[in-house]
Amino acid sequence: MTYKYIGDSNQLCFQFESGTYANTSGTRQWIGLVQDHTPSEGAGVNPIRFQGNYNRNIGLFTDGQLEYTGTFTYYPQDWKMLAFAVGSTGISAGSRLIRETNSDDVSYAITGQSLNSFTLEDSKKTPNTGGNFIRTFNGCMIDTFDLTLSEGEICSVDVGYVAQSVDFSSGTITAVTARTTKPYMWSDVTVHLPSGTTLTNATEFNFSLNNNIESRFPLNGSRTLESPQPLSRDYEVSSTFLMDSSNAKTLYDQYYIGGSSFNSMVEMKAVAGSAYIIMSGCRITEMETPSPVEGLHEQTATIMPTSVNVNVYDSIGSYNAW
Repeated sequence: MTYKYIGDSNQLCFQFESGTYANTSGTRQWIGLVQDHTPSEGAGVNPIRFQGNYNRNIGLFTDGQLEYTGTFTYYPQDWKMLAFAVGSTGISAGSRLIRETNSDDVSYAITGQSLNSFTLEDSKKTPNTGGNFIRTFNGCMIDTFDLTLSEGEICSVDVGYVAQSVDFSSGTITAVTARTTKPYMWSDVTVHLPSGTTLTNATEFNFSLNNNIESRFPLNGSRTLESPQPLSRDYEVSSTFLMDSSNAKTLYDQYYIGGSSFNSMVEMKAVAGSAYIIMSGCRITEMETPSPVEGLHEQTATIMPTSVNVNVYDSIGSYNAW
C-alpha cells in the first residue's frame, strides 16, 4: 500500500559535533517546538552551451559546488541554538553563561573553528518498512538567529544555517523524547531600555544576530564546503512601543537625536527557565514616530548593540557536547 507523507509525522532534531568539523558526538537531541524546516539543497548542476554544438539545446552538464543551507522556525524551550549562534557556554553558580567567540578564539569542541557546529536530522515517517524519508545535514553552523517577541504571541525563533553535506536514508528514524515544558510567552518577557528602566509599553521586540558566514570551496579536489567562515558579526534590535509620557521624550531626544549610548536587557522568565539577553554599547540608529489621525501612537526604534552576553537559568544538564 502507498502512504502519503503527512506533517504530523515529521521530526527535526540535532546532534553535537566534536573533534573535527562535521563529526558527530553523542545522541540526537530535542530542539524545541519546531514549526517548520525548509532546507535549500544545491546539487551543483551547471548547464553549458558552447560553440560547435550546432544545437539550440544545452550541450552538457558539469558538477559544481554542493551547497546546503536552510532555515527552521521553532518555539524555544531552552537556548542551545542561541549558544551555537553566539559562541561559547560556561557554567557559573548555576547559570549558563553564553559568551561571544571571535576569530582568534578556538571552539572547545571543534579543531580550527571559533563557532561550534552540529548535525540536523530531518525525517518524514510512514508505516511502510523502508519508506521513511530521512535527511541528515552534517556540519551545520548558524548564520542567522532571529528571536521575535510579540504582544499576545508565543516567543518564536528563526534559525538560518549553512551545512557541509547531506546524507539520505529510508531506514529507522532516531527516537527523541519530546519536551512538554511550556514555551516562552510574551507575558514572560520584560524589556529594560536602558538597563534598570522597564519598558512596560513595549508591544514587540525582535533580536537579530548575523554571523555573515562565508562558504569556501578552495582548489582541494572536493565539491563540498571546506568549512564555513564566520566574518563580521552584526546585531540588530527592533522594538515597538506605545508612546507615553514616561519614556517617549527620553528615547527620542536623549538616545536617538542626542546620540547617547546605553545598555539594554531582555528578561524572559518562564516554566522552562529564565534567560537574560544583555546588550552593551547600544545606539538607536533609526526611529519612526508617525502622527496618525486616530488610535494609539507608536514608536519603533532600531537599535545596534556592540556586544551581547546571555545568562540562562534552567534545568538543562549541559549546553555543550560534554
